[in-house]
This record gives sequence, C-alpha cells and structure tokens, in this order.
Amino acid sequence: MTKTAFARHRRSLKFERNLALIFGLLGLTLAIVIALHWFLVLKPTLRAEAESRASALAQAQAQSIERLLGSGLPAERLRNELQTTLDGMLLIKDQSTREPFIEGIALTIDYDLFDAPGGNLDLVQGRDDCAECFVAHIPLYHPQDRLLIGIATCYSNPAFLEQLLNDVRVNLLWVGVVFLCLISFAWWETDRLLRRLRESESNLRSVFEAAPFPMVLNEDGQLGLRQANRAAKAYLDLREDGSEHFSSELWLTLYAAGLPTDVSEPRETPIPAADGTPRWALVSAIPLQFSGVPSQLISLADVTELKTIQDELRSASLTDGLTNIYNRRYLYLRLTKEVDLVKRYHHPLSIFLFDLDHFKQVNDTFGHGVGDEVLIQVASALKGCLREVDVAGRYGGEEFLVILPHASAPEALEVAERIGAVIKSLQWSQPALRVTISGGVQQYKGEELDEFVELADRKLYQAKTDGRDRVVG
Repeated sequence: MTKTAFARHRRSLKFERNLALIFGLLGLTLAIVIALHWFLVLKPTLRAEAESRASALAQAQAQSIERLLGSGLPAERLRNELQTTLDGMLLIKDQSTREPFIEGIALTIDYDLFDAPGGNLDLVQGRDDCAECFVAHIPLYHPQDRLLIGIATCYSNPAFLEQLLNDVRVNLLWVGVVFLCLISFAWWETDRLLRRLRESESNLRSVFEAAPFPMVLNEDGQLGLRQANRAAKAYLDLREDGSEHFSSELWLTLYAAGLPTDVSEPRETPIPAADGTPRWALVSAIPLQFSGVPSQLISLADVTELKTIQDELRSASLTDGLTNIYNRRYLYLRLTKEVDLVKRYHHPLSIFLFDLDHFKQVNDTFGHGVGDEVLIQVASALKGCLREVDVAGRYGGEEFLVILPHASAPEALEVAERIGAVIKSLQWSQPALRVTISGGVQQYKGEELDEFVELADRKLYQAKTDGRDRVVG
C-alpha cells in the first residue's frame, strides 16, 4: 500500500469512528433529555395536576358535610348522619379499577363556633395514616353566616396517579426506544451509504487508475497534483512529494503553458518526453468539486502520431513530391499573403518565373529518369541561391516560380541571373547534357494577382522568343 493509499485508509477509519461517536452521543443526549424532562417537568406537573383534582373532588364532597352541619339536627343524630355521609364518600370508586377515590376522611369541628358537645363530631373514617395519599385540607363553613366551623381532611388514593405515571413512563420509554431505533437506523443507513460511496469511489478510482490515457486531478491554485493515474505518472514522469501530491518538470511545463478553462476547448500542447523527444498531447479539463475544493480533472491524449500524419498531409498538400519544394498551391497562397503585406506596408515585391530550355528533348533523348534528376538538382540549386525570406516552388512541369519580398525589379533581375548562372554550371550524369533556363522578372505594381503572374509569364515567353538562356526584366 502506498503512502497516499494508507493515509486515505486511515482517514476513512477515523471518519467512521467519529461518525459512530456522533450518533452515540446523539442517542445519549436524547436519553438524558427525556429523563430530565420526566423528572423535572412531567412528573411534577402530573403530581400537581393529581393533587388539584383530588382537592377539587374533596371540595365537592365537603358541600354535603356543610349542609348537614347547618341543618340544626341534634348532636347524636348529626353524628350518625355525618358518619353515613363520610362512609358514602369512601364508597365512591373508579368503575374500571374499582379503586376508591378517597382512602380516608378526618373531620375536625371548632366547638367554639358550633353548638355541640366537645369532640362529639370529630370523626375519622377510613385511613388517616396513608403516607402516599394526597392530603387535602378542606375548610367547612356554616351555610347561613359563612363562618369557618371546621376542617375536613381528605386522604385521596395515590393509585390513580401512579397508574398515570406508569402509563406516561411507558409511553416515554416507547418514544425513547423509537427515537433510539430511528437514530440507530439513521446511523446504519448512513454507514451503508458511506460504504456504497466508498465502493463507488473505489470503483471510480480503479477506472481512473486503469484508464489507458493520462488523467490527473489538480486543485485550483495548487502546483502539485492531488491524484494521478499510472498512465499519467509514466507520461509526465510524476513523483510523489512529501505533501501527498505529485509533480515533475514536465507537469510544471504543461501548467506554465496554461490549462484549458472550458470543457469544450481541448488544447493541443507540445509536451516533450523526459529524453527530449518531441510529443504532442490533446489536453482537456473538466471543472469539479473534490472534497469541497474547486478542482480540475485533466486528461491527456497523446496525438504525436496524429500530429505527424497531419504534418505529413499538410506538407504533401503544399509540397511537390518530386523536388521536395513548394508546389503551385502553396505558391499562390504565399503570393496572396505577400501582396496583402505590400498593400499594407508599401514595400517592393517581385517574382521570377522561369522554365528549363528544351526540357522535352531532355526526356526524349536521355529518358524520364534523367529528366527527374534534372528537376531535382535544379530545385536543390534554386534553394541555395535564395535569401531566407524568399520562397521558391515548382509552378508546374519544368516551370519554377520564385517570390522575392522586399526586392525591386533590378534586385530581382540580379537574383534571377545568378540563378541562371548556377543552373547552367551544374554537372550531370550525362556528359552531353546541358541545362539552361529562360525566365521573366516582374515587380508588383498594384495589379490583380493573376495579372501579376501573367506579366512574368509574358516576359518568360519573350526570353524564349529572343533565343532562350536568358532572363527578361
């Protein structure tokens, strides 16, 4: 495992541990919140509500006691009636559980305000020692003068509150369990999704690595490469540095030359090999986000062979196959360009059009092989007589055209006569062979391109008419 792969694996394990810790803390936080809400909010609220209901029930039952106390009955009969009323209150039960609402009642009378023997009406019915019961002290008032004449202490049954608390507790536990299950499911789904993402990333990385053409990942603003497949490492001679990035002189050269900024604009770029061999690559770039960082996925397709073929085809379309100098098509393209330059900058331009004297007799006498040899040697000698800015080519058959930028007619005539002398002095494989030329020199004076060449051709014809082996200017 490479350093980069090991570091990537280590980061993945650390991320998984952190994810599990986050979900675990989320579950623990939820459990703590539910527990605190239960102990600090729900349970006290339910108890207070139960006490309020118990007090309201006792208050409602106390009204019957007040009516008896204000009835004016004799003390003994009043005591019996009160006992009966209190027993009736103790018999009130919940229909579903058959549990009594009130466990006990203690009746205390203020005999200073009520005409009865002391302690005669102080009654205790049921339990008065219930520590868990809700105790409600209900004041008793005389129905006529509304004076406080006693207190009824009711001990309400806590079973209903406990049942309610148990029900709420169970519901809260179910809610907690459901939330914990949801958290566990979310963690499981997230972990499963991350595993699938890792698998997809691994598959993409495998495709990236196995791609037969160079591919690299470059973060915006960074010289070093974040990722590079095997083909790119070999093609660009990439090496991993200490910062888990890849770089090389070839990559820095490509980066300095400029990378494409648009998907639809691939760019042909010269990328020499490590040994200096010239190469061409078609460079394309796709902008993307990698780990939240703006980046470019750069691919390179080696087009050296295609470029060579294109150059050969271009050369073949502009070069004469026999003499290896420019052909008529290129001569016209170049002459058009030179005429445009003359019109813009007004410098002189001349041409020299010539052909080989009696060339048909050469072919008929010595054969076409010798005729080809003559054409080749004339083309070679012609190139040796020209300046760097001059252009020469085979105009057709045994005719040649020389373009002489920045040359006036007298200057062009001097060059033409030098060419004629050089060709005349050439040595041939056939001792009896002698080659001379006839030509015409013409300086451009604003005429149309075809007329310009036609004027040089007329002077060529005049040279032939005058006896050949000469140049007419």
